[in-house]
Amino acid sequence: MPPVRFWDILSDAERAELMKSGRSRRFRAGDRIFSETDDDSGWAGVITEGKCRVVASHEDGTGTYLALRQAGDIIGEMAAIRRGRRSATVTAVTTLGLHVVARTTFQTLLSSHPSLMKHLLVVMIERLREADQCQADLAVAATELRLSRLLFRLANAEGVATEEGIELTGFTQLELAGWCGISRESVVRHMRKLEAMGILGSSQKRQRRLLVRDIERLGEHALQAPS
Repeated sequence: MPPVRFWDILSDAERAELMKSGRSRRFRAGDRIFSETDDDSGWAGVITEGKCRVVASHEDGTGTYLALRQAGDIIGEMAAIRRGRRSATVTAVTTLGLHVVARTTFQTLLSSHPSLMKHLLVVMIERLREADQCQADLAVAATELRLSRLLFRLANAEGVATEEGIELTGFTQLELAGWCGISRESVVRHMRKLEAMGILGSSQKRQRRLLVRDIERLGEHALQAPS
């Protein structure tokens, strides 16, 4: 089932109202858009260009990879609806264009246009379903399958096709470990096994670069039933 994107389910009139109520901002790849530690104005933004990564951080320093958001998606809506800190950290994966609406303006829009709130609820329900599915996939899987499933998800969401395969950048082995809920040592061990199988590139010269040589075999490995 294709993802539900906020912009796509708006009417032309709703889009026009949203566009005249905010302003455009741009971010470079690697820029942090906002994080859980921010105490800002709580704006919401609709992505007009590019992709960003959403990660929830935990008190022990680990994190959970939640999703990749792209053109048509809304981000920051929770903090714009209620006061308080952000619930996740969002980082630009590519050059990112956002149409930003301030908290008070966004709340006024939702009050004066109930259909916008209905659309937002549709998106939020779909995201809860997505998060539940991802957590269920990891909860029942052995450590090796957790890593394969995460890498397969990352490759499909963020991967850049090259002559060698699909390239992934912008995270460390330690972050991968946290996103899977396993140790860094387990990540290294399982990555070596995937390299020996020809699924991953065997020469990861840069710490923040990973090459998927065979996405089909990675998918087959990721979708194995848990033993």
